[in-house]
Amino acid sequence: MTGHQIVAVYTAQAVEGVEFGSGAWADAPPLVIAHNWRGEPAPAGLATVARLLWNREEIIIGYECQYVELDMDENPEVSVERHALWDRDVCEAFIRSPREPHAQSYREFEVAPTGQWCDLLVDRSRMWHDWEWRSGMRTAAQIDPESQVWRVAMAIPFTAFGGHPAPGEVWQANLFRISRLAGERQYLAFSPTRTDVPNFHVAAAFVDLCFTS
Repeated sequence: MTGHQIVAVYTAQAVEGVEFGSGAWADAPPLVIAHNWRGEPAPAGLATVARLLWNREEIIIGYECQYVELDMDENPEVSVERHALWDRDVCEAFIRSPREPHAQSYREFEVAPTGQWCDLLVDRSRMWHDWEWRSGMRTAAQIDPESQVWRVAMAIPFTAFGGHPAPGEVWQANLFRISRLAGERQYLAFSPTRTDVPNFHVAAAFVDLCFTS
């Protein structure tokens, strides 16, 4: 379902960790990722909620993910980029600022339940990706086996976009989750891309990313 928007709430507080019920996180409205990429209801057992905050330096995106089974690296290394992170459990954000040259140009950010990360520049007009680009993003992660929930957050400096937004400014974005259920890969999207096969790289499905004051 398109037509909804993603809201990032401004905060003057420091944002650390993934305790979404406290501190600055408590002010961020929950954004439910309720559908798969086709627009069908997300499977039961994979409830996913995103929250977004921002300050003068960075945008911070948190995800709270219910799980039934985990698909992740056993010996993760979080100090270096993990390529092809999307082959396992991951949450993703595609963001296009007004500084991009055209609608098919945007930046991709990913974080796994382990805290591993991946970032890249994307230009779908020529099917080009810059794997060497570094945003300077940082991550936090926590897995709670008792409640079968994993929580992650990624803080992305606005230097990665060439500048920070003004309060009230609107960018474009989409939010995603890839997980596994009964051995099958599941592809969830805040704004469904409605492709024949799973594909998140559909810029036309991006929605407004609104930076509140």
